[in-house]
Amino acid sequence: MKRKNLYAILFLVIIVSIAFVLSGGLAGFSHDVSTPNVKKYQKIKTFAEVMSIVEHNYVHKVGSDKLITDALKGMVSSLDPHSSYMTKEDYKELETSMKGKFGGLGIRISMVNGLLTIISPIDDTPAYRAGLKAKDVILKINGKSTMGMSMQDAVNIMRGKPGTKVTLTIMRQNSKKPFDVTITRAIIKIKSVKFKVIDNVGYVRISQFQSGTADELKSALKKLTNKHIVGIVLDLRNNPGGLLSQAVDVCNLFIKKGVIVSIKGRNSMENRTFYATGDVKFNKPIVVLINSGSASAAEIVTGCLKDNRRAVIMGERSFGKGSVQSIIPLPDGSALRLTTAEYYTPNDISIQAKGIEPNIVVPQALIKPEKEGFSIRESDLSHHLSADKNNKEKIKKVVPLEFNKGIGNDYQLLRAIELIKAEKFICTKKQQ
Repeated sequence: MKRKNLYAILFLVIIVSIAFVLSGGLAGFSHDVSTPNVKKYQKIKTFAEVMSIVEHNYVHKVGSDKLITDALKGMVSSLDPHSSYMTKEDYKELETSMKGKFGGLGIRISMVNGLLTIISPIDDTPAYRAGLKAKDVILKINGKSTMGMSMQDAVNIMRGKPGTKVTLTIMRQNSKKPFDVTITRAIIKIKSVKFKVIDNVGYVRISQFQSGTADELKSALKKLTNKHIVGIVLDLRNNPGGLLSQAVDVCNLFIKKGVIVSIKGRNSMENRTFYATGDVKFNKPIVVLINSGSASAAEIVTGCLKDNRRAVIMGERSFGKGSVQSIIPLPDGSALRLTTAEYYTPNDISIQAKGIEPNIVVPQALIKPEKEGFSIRESDLSHHLSADKNNKEKIKKVVPLEFNKGIGNDYQLLRAIELIKAEKFICTKKQQ
């Protein structure tokens, strides 16, 4: 496009826009026809001039479509780490990922202090099996630096044909130098809820909040209740969040009344408070496990259960993503992911950049059995008194809970299960 034609189009757009403003614009909106608007048009003129100069003088040929798309991406991504402009392809990938099936590595990422950072790996995915961890910083993807790269562009590079490989250069806390991890892409099929019974305690793991999560959890709770468990451990560690609606529905399975979460934005008309509907499916003790990888919708559930005193929160401080992103489709098939509000826990607390503090802080640690050494017991002493002859109970070998096959070396889970069992014991004593 010649520069004269570009200026002609720009001039026509400005004239039409001014006429629109002077005529009152859209119903319900007020407009201040003043100097600031004139300055805006001057900036648009500068933008068009810069675009024309780049298009005609840059060392390599570059099209106007690319320049405009990159300008839009840069404008929106500069607002905050979670806002982005999505092309048609980006928007389709987002819709696919929220349905719980897509091709890639299986990690959730964010920009933290300008660095591409892993929020959490998703359970049972190539990234999880490769040992990637929350807080890992991705310095390079296939040798290409991520400095200055948008989050969406990084996602697009990491996703690809199943069976192909991608190499990430990782910097990890307490590591002396970066290291490479090569991962084979796969179709990521996410089952968001998994459960099992460990020593009469239900263990429920929610890996992320996607379409159908609440229904999966409802089914899991029904099956666990039939097994006569004494309570559940709700594991939200390394859960990066997901759909707000699913977080609300999950809370409704645990609390009868009260506030679940409040949303407050720039436009007071968009403010909204979600209340419990009383559709409770589980009323036994709950311990919620969180860590630095628990974010967004996971924090909504955690905050709701904590403030309503429905559960004891255990683990480490959560990630601290307290903002709400709205997906705004655009006429050409692209879309905006725009931060439009912040959410607040039932006690009207914003956790943005602060996270949720657990009731009981329990850092993660490995469980290692102590090697049995020399020891003396009463039964080893000469002339010791024998057990009551009427006591016919056989002495059973006690297997410590930490060596239970369902726990492995998960110290936080061990502590959570111990707390559930203690809570049940205390409740039983009170009833006697």
